[in-house]
Amino acid sequence: PGRGSWLDFEFDPKDILYFRIDRKKKLPITTILYAIGFNKDKIIKTFYTTDKFVYDKENKNWKTNFKPEKFKRPIKLKFDLIDAKNNKKLLNKGDKLNFIIANKFKEKGTQEILVSNQELIGKYSATEINNKKKENIVQAGSDISEENLEKLIQEDVTSLELVNIDPINKGPYLLETLKNDKNLNKNDALNDIYKILRPGEALTIDVAEEVFKNLYFNKDRYDLSEFGRLKLNSKLDLKSSLKSTILSSEDIVA
Repeated sequence: PGRGSWLDFEFDPKDILYFRIDRKKKLPITTILYAIGFNKDKIIKTFYTTDKFVYDKENKNWKTNFKPEKFKRPIKLKFDLIDAKNNKKLLNKGDKLNFIIANKFKEKGTQEILVSNQELIGKYSATEINNKKKENIVQAGSDISEENLEKLIQEDVTSLELVNIDPINKGPYLLETLKNDKNLNKNDALNDIYKILRPGEALTIDVAEEVFKNLYFNKDRYDLSEFGRLKLNSKLDLKSSLKSTILSSEDIVA
Protein backbone atom coordinates (compact mmCIF):
# COMPACT_ATOMS: atom_id res chain seq x y z
CA PRO A 1 0.00 0.00 0.00
CA GLY A 2 0.96 3.64 -0.39
CA ARG A 3 0.18 4.11 3.30
CA GLY A 4 -0.77 1.67 6.03
CA SER A 5 -0.19 -1.89 7.16
CA TRP A 6 0.78 -4.83 5.00
CA LEU A 7 -1.49 -7.88 4.90
CA ASP A 8 0.24 -11.13 3.92
CA PHE A 9 -1.19 -14.63 3.42
CA GLU A 10 0.70 -17.91 3.65
CA PHE A 11 0.40 -21.69 3.96
CA ASP A 12 2.22 -23.68 6.62
CA PRO A 13 3.68 -27.17 5.95
CA LYS A 14 0.35 -28.73 7.01
CA ASP A 15 -1.55 -26.62 4.42
CA ILE A 16 -3.19 -24.46 7.09
CA LEU A 17 -3.82 -20.90 5.84
CA TYR A 18 -2.53 -17.95 7.86
CA PHE A 19 -2.30 -14.18 7.61
CA ARG A 20 0.15 -11.66 9.07
CA ILE A 21 -0.25 -7.94 9.70
CA ASP A 22 3.04 -6.13 9.08
CA ARG A 23 4.85 -9.47 9.32
CA LYS A 24 3.90 -9.89 12.98
CA LYS A 25 2.82 -13.21 14.52
CA LYS A 26 0.66 -15.24 12.15
CA LEU A 27 -3.01 -16.06 12.82
CA PRO A 28 -5.38 -18.47 11.03
CA ILE A 29 -6.94 -16.79 8.01
CA THR A 30 -10.40 -17.62 9.37
CA THR A 31 -9.67 -15.19 12.23
CA ILE A 32 -9.69 -12.21 9.85
CA LEU A 33 -12.89 -13.55 8.26
CA TYR A 34 -14.51 -13.66 11.71
CA ALA A 35 -13.22 -10.12 12.33
CA ILE A 36 -15.01 -8.76 9.23
CA GLY A 37 -18.29 -10.33 10.37
CA PHE A 38 -18.36 -13.85 8.97
CA ASN A 39 -19.46 -16.86 11.02
CA LYS A 40 -18.59 -20.51 10.36
CA ASP A 41 -21.61 -21.16 8.16
CA LYS A 42 -20.95 -18.07 6.05
CA ILE A 43 -17.28 -18.93 5.62
CA ILE A 44 -18.16 -22.41 4.39
CA LYS A 45 -20.98 -21.27 2.08
CA THR A 46 -18.80 -18.48 0.62
CA PHE A 47 -15.92 -20.73 -0.38
CA TYR A 48 -17.58 -24.09 -1.03
CA THR A 49 -20.63 -25.68 -2.61
CA THR A 50 -22.61 -28.28 -0.68
CA ASP A 51 -24.74 -31.37 -1.25
CA LYS A 52 -27.72 -32.60 0.75
CA PHE A 53 -27.92 -36.22 1.91
CA VAL A 54 -31.19 -37.70 3.21
CA TYR A 55 -31.21 -40.95 5.18
CA ASP A 56 -33.31 -43.80 3.77
CA LYS A 57 -34.23 -45.96 6.76
CA GLU A 58 -35.42 -48.81 4.55
CA ASN A 59 -32.16 -49.15 2.63
CA LYS A 60 -29.98 -47.85 5.47
CA ASN A 61 -28.24 -45.63 2.95
CA TRP A 62 -28.26 -41.93 2.08
CA LYS A 63 -29.95 -40.40 -0.96
CA THR A 64 -28.36 -37.49 -2.78
CA ASN A 65 -28.90 -35.75 -6.12
CA PHE A 66 -26.97 -37.20 -9.05
CA LYS A 67 -24.99 -34.40 -10.71
CA PRO A 68 -23.14 -35.27 -13.93
CA GLU A 69 -21.20 -31.98 -13.79
CA LYS A 70 -19.29 -33.36 -10.80
CA PHE A 71 -17.63 -35.85 -13.12
CA LYS A 72 -16.14 -33.48 -15.69
CA ARG A 73 -12.86 -34.77 -14.35
CA PRO A 74 -13.09 -38.58 -14.77
CA ILE A 75 -12.81 -40.66 -11.61
CA LYS A 76 -12.47 -44.31 -10.67
CA LEU A 77 -15.40 -45.21 -8.42
CA LYS A 78 -14.52 -46.18 -4.86
CA PHE A 79 -18.05 -47.57 -4.34
CA ASP A 80 -20.84 -49.03 -6.47
CA LEU A 81 -23.02 -46.44 -8.24
CA ILE A 82 -26.66 -47.25 -7.39
CA ASP A 83 -29.84 -45.56 -8.62
CA ALA A 84 -31.93 -44.62 -5.57
CA LYS A 85 -35.24 -45.04 -7.40
CA ASN A 86 -34.93 -48.75 -8.16
CA ASN A 87 -31.76 -49.88 -6.34
CA LYS A 88 -30.26 -50.72 -9.74
CA LYS A 89 -26.48 -50.92 -9.85
CA LEU A 90 -25.32 -48.61 -12.63
CA LEU A 91 -21.57 -49.14 -12.25
CA ASN A 92 -19.32 -51.27 -10.09
CA LYS A 93 -16.66 -50.16 -7.67
CA GLY A 94 -13.48 -49.56 -9.68
CA ASP A 95 -15.31 -48.58 -12.89
CA LYS A 96 -14.49 -45.24 -14.49
CA LEU A 97 -17.13 -42.50 -14.50
CA ASN A 98 -16.94 -39.32 -16.57
CA PHE A 99 -19.34 -36.55 -17.57
CA ILE A 100 -20.53 -38.26 -20.78
CA ILE A 101 -21.39 -41.53 -19.02
CA ALA A 102 -22.98 -39.70 -16.07
CA ASN A 103 -25.06 -37.54 -18.41
CA LYS A 104 -26.39 -40.65 -20.17
CA PHE A 105 -27.55 -42.05 -16.82
CA LYS A 106 -29.21 -38.70 -16.10
CA GLU A 107 -30.98 -38.69 -19.47
CA LYS A 108 -32.27 -42.21 -18.78
CA GLY A 109 -33.88 -41.02 -15.55
CA THR A 110 -31.32 -41.30 -12.75
CA GLN A 111 -32.12 -38.38 -10.45
CA GLU A 112 -30.74 -39.61 -7.13
CA ILE A 113 -28.14 -42.16 -6.09
CA LEU A 114 -27.66 -44.15 -2.90
CA VAL A 115 -24.61 -43.44 -0.78
CA SER A 116 -23.43 -45.74 2.01
CA ASN A 117 -22.35 -44.66 5.49
CA GLN A 118 -18.78 -45.53 4.55
CA GLU A 119 -18.82 -43.02 1.68
CA LEU A 120 -19.73 -40.17 4.04
CA ILE A 121 -16.90 -40.79 6.50
CA GLY A 122 -14.25 -38.09 6.14
CA LYS A 123 -16.58 -35.58 4.47
CA TYR A 124 -17.08 -32.19 6.13
CA SER A 125 -20.35 -30.90 7.54
CA ALA A 126 -21.43 -27.53 6.13
CA THR A 127 -23.59 -26.81 9.18
CA GLU A 128 -23.73 -27.45 12.90
CA ILE A 129 -25.68 -30.67 13.50
CA ASN A 130 -27.73 -30.99 16.68
CA ASN A 131 -30.09 -33.66 17.96
CA LYS A 132 -33.71 -32.99 18.86
CA LYS A 133 -32.62 -31.83 22.33
CA LYS A 134 -30.44 -29.17 20.64
CA GLU A 135 -27.30 -30.97 21.83
CA ASN A 136 -24.42 -30.61 19.40
CA ILE A 137 -23.12 -33.72 17.65
CA VAL A 138 -21.04 -32.27 14.81
CA GLN A 139 -19.60 -28.76 14.46
CA ALA A 140 -19.83 -26.87 11.18
CA GLY A 141 -16.62 -27.52 9.26
CA SER A 142 -15.82 -30.73 11.15
CA ASP A 143 -15.40 -34.02 9.36
CA ILE A 144 -17.84 -36.89 9.70
CA SER A 145 -16.43 -39.84 11.65
CA GLU A 146 -17.81 -43.36 11.88
CA GLU A 147 -18.64 -42.73 15.53
CA ASN A 148 -20.58 -39.49 15.08
CA LEU A 149 -22.34 -40.82 11.96
CA GLU A 150 -23.68 -43.76 13.98
CA LYS A 151 -24.78 -41.31 16.66
CA LEU A 152 -26.56 -39.13 14.09
CA ILE A 153 -28.54 -42.12 12.86
CA GLN A 154 -29.35 -43.22 16.43
CA GLU A 155 -30.53 -39.69 17.23
CA ASP A 156 -32.79 -39.77 14.16
CA VAL A 157 -30.92 -37.04 12.27
CA THR A 158 -32.02 -37.80 8.72
CA SER A 159 -30.65 -34.88 6.70
CA LEU A 160 -27.04 -33.74 6.28
CA GLU A 161 -25.54 -30.87 4.31
CA LEU A 162 -21.97 -31.77 3.40
CA VAL A 163 -19.20 -29.80 1.71
CA ASN A 164 -18.02 -30.60 -1.80
CA ILE A 165 -14.25 -31.06 -1.85
CA ASP A 166 -12.34 -31.06 -5.13
CA PRO A 167 -8.70 -31.94 -4.38
CA ILE A 168 -7.52 -30.03 -7.46
CA ASN A 169 -9.61 -26.84 -7.48
CA LYS A 170 -11.20 -26.62 -4.03
CA GLY A 171 -9.23 -28.50 -1.39
CA PRO A 172 -10.08 -28.75 2.32
CA TYR A 173 -7.49 -26.13 3.35
CA LEU A 174 -9.97 -23.58 4.68
CA LEU A 175 -11.95 -26.25 6.53
CA GLU A 176 -8.79 -27.54 8.18
CA THR A 177 -7.91 -23.94 9.07
CA LEU A 178 -11.35 -23.53 10.68
CA LYS A 179 -10.69 -26.61 12.80
CA ASN A 180 -7.34 -25.18 13.94
CA ASP A 181 -8.71 -21.72 14.78
CA LYS A 182 -9.42 -21.34 18.50
CA ASN A 183 -11.53 -18.25 17.74
CA LEU A 184 -15.22 -18.87 17.11
CA ASN A 185 -16.74 -15.42 16.54
CA LYS A 186 -16.06 -11.76 15.76
CA ASN A 187 -15.20 -10.66 19.31
CA ASP A 188 -12.75 -13.54 19.79
CA ALA A 189 -11.05 -12.64 16.51
CA LEU A 190 -10.83 -8.92 17.24
CA ASN A 191 -9.33 -9.66 20.66
CA ASP A 192 -6.68 -11.93 19.16
CA ILE A 193 -5.72 -9.40 16.49
CA TYR A 194 -5.53 -6.60 19.07
CA LYS A 195 -3.21 -8.62 21.31
CA ILE A 196 -0.76 -8.97 18.44
CA LEU A 197 -0.92 -5.31 17.46
CA ARG A 198 -0.90 -3.89 21.00
CA PRO A 199 0.67 -6.55 23.25
CA GLY A 200 0.27 -5.88 26.95
CA GLU A 201 -2.22 -3.03 26.52
CA ALA A 202 -5.62 -3.01 28.25
CA LEU A 203 -8.30 -4.48 26.04
CA THR A 204 -11.93 -3.56 25.40
CA ILE A 205 -13.89 -4.86 22.44
CA ASP A 206 -14.74 -1.34 21.22
CA VAL A 207 -11.08 -0.36 21.13
CA ALA A 208 -10.12 -3.65 19.48
CA GLU A 209 -12.69 -3.11 16.74
CA GLU A 210 -11.59 0.48 16.14
CA VAL A 211 -7.93 -0.54 15.88
CA PHE A 212 -8.82 -3.28 13.38
CA LYS A 213 -10.99 -0.98 11.24
CA ASN A 214 -8.21 1.61 11.15
CA LEU A 215 -5.82 -0.95 9.68
CA TYR A 216 -7.41 -1.34 6.25
CA PHE A 217 -10.83 0.29 6.21
CA ASN A 218 -10.05 3.92 7.14
CA LYS A 219 -8.88 6.16 4.27
CA ASP A 220 -7.00 8.38 6.73
CA ARG A 221 -4.89 5.42 7.88
CA TYR A 222 -4.73 3.23 4.78
CA ASP A 223 -4.15 4.05 1.12
CA LEU A 224 -3.83 1.28 -1.43
CA SER A 225 -3.26 3.94 -4.16
CA GLU A 226 -4.96 3.80 -7.56
CA PHE A 227 -2.09 1.77 -8.98
CA GLY A 228 -2.36 -0.66 -6.07
CA ARG A 229 -6.11 -0.97 -6.65
CA LEU A 230 -5.48 -1.62 -10.36
CA LYS A 231 -3.01 -4.39 -9.55
CA LEU A 232 -5.32 -5.92 -6.92
CA ASN A 233 -8.31 -5.84 -9.28
CA SER A 234 -6.26 -7.50 -12.01
CA LYS A 235 -4.81 -10.20 -9.76
CA LEU A 236 -8.09 -11.08 -8.03
CA ASP A 237 -10.42 -10.44 -11.00
CA LEU A 238 -12.28 -7.65 -9.18
CA LYS A 239 -14.14 -4.68 -10.62
CA SER A 240 -13.75 -2.18 -7.76
CA SER A 241 -13.42 1.50 -8.66
CA LEU A 242 -9.85 2.76 -8.89
CA LYS A 243 -10.94 5.46 -6.45
CA SER A 244 -11.56 2.75 -3.84
CA THR A 245 -8.17 2.78 -2.14
CA ILE A 246 -9.12 1.09 1.12
CA LEU A 247 -9.72 -2.63 1.43
CA SER A 248 -13.18 -4.20 1.47
CA SER A 249 -14.54 -7.55 2.63
CA GLU A 250 -14.67 -8.55 -1.04
CA ASP A 251 -10.92 -7.93 -1.39
CA ILE A 252 -10.10 -10.14 1.59
CA VAL A 253 -12.46 -12.94 0.54
CA ALA A 254 -11.13 -12.91 -3.03
